Amino acid sequence: MSSQSDSDSNKGRWSRFWRRPESKWLLGIPIGAWVMFWAGAASIVGSEIVMYETATEDFCASACHSMKTFTAPEWQDSVHFSNPSGVRALCADCHIPKVYPQKLWAKAYDGGRHIWGEMISVIDTQEKYDARRTYLADRVWKHMKATDSRECRNCHNDKYFELSGQDERAARAHHTGPQEGKTCIDCHKGIAHKTPDEVAEESAAR
Repeated sequence: MSSQSDSDSNKGRWSRFWRRPESKWLLGIPIGAWVMFWAGAASIVGSEIVMYETATEDFCASACHSMKTFTAPEWQDSVHFSNPSGVRALCADCHIPKVYPQKLWAKAYDGGRHIWGEMISVIDTQEKYDARRTYLADRVWKHMKATDSRECRNCHNDKYFELSGQDERAARAHHTGPQEGKTCIDCHKGIAHKTPDEVAEESAAR
């Protein structure tokens, strides 16, 4: 008797759930829920597509005049662009975190800052670019130092280094560096872009 009563009760609840609302305005509740669900899904998918497309090699190296003219050529001449192993480190690999929410912050803050700088022509000439090179380099180096070269470690993991396959100087540095509180960027500042000192030396030689 009890089971029959429970069954009837469940049927009653389901029938009330599916029956036509007494007021047509109540239809807005399920309709609004579905609209919010699909709007949220479209927003999430759309934002991921935008973040992916704005982190590609083609976009980063050609979207802005300053990147295409000054920054990208230096990267294309570096070992991060072309090397015997065929592994290429893209702009996003070094400058955009892989983890959330840091990734969102970098895309929003740094992306907006770069767009504004491009709009007001902060570095639209080689002279302006060279004049700000020290400031730009120091900003990136300090960030990498503060994060223990987090983006470097996306590709390079010192836990898996085969020190025996490295030359003596590199093996010694990779062994003692972490013990001295050093991180990747302390020794590899000119790996993808010319350092201010290198540019000064080139200018002096010319």
